[in-house]
Amino acid sequence: FVVGRRTSQQSSLPITDLELRLLPILCRRSKIAMGYNSKMSVKAKHFYRRSLPESCIDFSSPEGKKLFTEALLEGNASIFFKLSSQFRTQDDPAFCGLSSLVMVLNALEVDPGKVWMAPWRFYHETMLDCCVPVENIKKVGLTLAQVSCLATCNRLNSELHHAKEDEDSISSFRRDVLRSVRGDDVVLLASYNRAVLSQTGTGHFSPVAAYHSASDKVLLLDVARFKYPPHWVDLRLLHSAMCSIDKASEKSRGYLNLSLKPNTRPLLMFGLRASIASSEPQFAISLASWNKFLAEPPLDDEMEELTVACRRFSQCFTDFAISCKPSESLCPKQCTDVETCTLEAVKSITTELRATNPAKLLLSSSVAALLFAFPFEEQPISDRASRLMALLDAERKSFSIDTLNEIDLLRQQISTVMCTCKLPMKFD
Repeated sequence: FVVGRRTSQQSSLPITDLELRLLPILCRRSKIAMGYNSKMSVKAKHFYRRSLPESCIDFSSPEGKKLFTEALLEGNASIFFKLSSQFRTQDDPAFCGLSSLVMVLNALEVDPGKVWMAPWRFYHETMLDCCVPVENIKKVGLTLAQVSCLATCNRLNSELHHAKEDEDSISSFRRDVLRSVRGDDVVLLASYNRAVLSQTGTGHFSPVAAYHSASDKVLLLDVARFKYPPHWVDLRLLHSAMCSIDKASEKSRGYLNLSLKPNTRPLLMFGLRASIASSEPQFAISLASWNKFLAEPPLDDEMEELTVACRRFSQCFTDFAISCKPSESLCPKQCTDVETCTLEAVKSITTELRATNPAKLLLSSSVAALLFAFPFEEQPISDRASRLMALLDAERKSFSIDTLNEIDLLRQQISTVMCTCKLPMKFD
């Protein structure tokens, strides 16, 4: 039942008992909807955008347009056009890293090799889950290393730089900015603390789209377009914002130089379970157990040593390994050339891994892939670790480019998780 506004003809009619009873309710609802209720207006948690602070210049303002025109004329805005053609608004308040990376991937014309919405292959935030589950990102966001891992898993070269509070770091940053904005094949993605720019919020990611040399300012394409428009900011101020410590990683923020890695594919067959971020303590315990094993003296017989190592590795990491069946990755009917090539690569990777001694001992190609990808060089050096690395290297010599690429991407994924997981406080 709906009570509407009375017309001029109805206003002279007496108010019914029902209308009298409903009037207080309608008035309260009206005040709340219009923001008249003083308590609601004070406690309201919804906003229509934010005003840029004085430290930032709106891209669409007269001054912002002037800066862009001059940057364009001096050749410092070439990457802007590729980025702006894929400029997007993040789908979730915690998706600044994901959305910025999606913009970069699509701007650099990276083929994801899988369908977004049939029949189109195109990157979207929900497709970037090779390092951290999307649901976990919604809760805590991403660190710089995790974004780098996602980039690497999706065919990008990723150079990670943590900012330092010195002139050398500023000069290197400026040099990388110029390299990016003057071309169209490298994108610089900045990770910084908004508060240093006098903006609301803390950690954020934005790609740099242009540079104005006279004022030493950079143009940020902020994916939180519901909050701030694209804007210019002093390079030194942005660098200062990158020097702030990210509490999640306990390291300074910084930036990534991202470019397409030619003749490669994204992860096709193997990986770590998407739930691993929610069970990082368990992964850390398994890692500690594995490192304890590696610290022990090796057996004299190589085959016996490999057998024992595979048994322990399986005990530690089987629960974290996943394998994607080819039928789940690709539709066998009416395959395009790209899909046919990918299907052939999947078959090659599977066949080669199954033929190795670790896969035969582990009875699992996915766990064997984790063993081949394990970053031994990032762990304490020991005789057992060196022996195992040599045995795996001998088997790795028979791998094709596709299999080596799969192993390298998986190694990056494992390394990222190892950097973020921590042992429980009560663990001995």
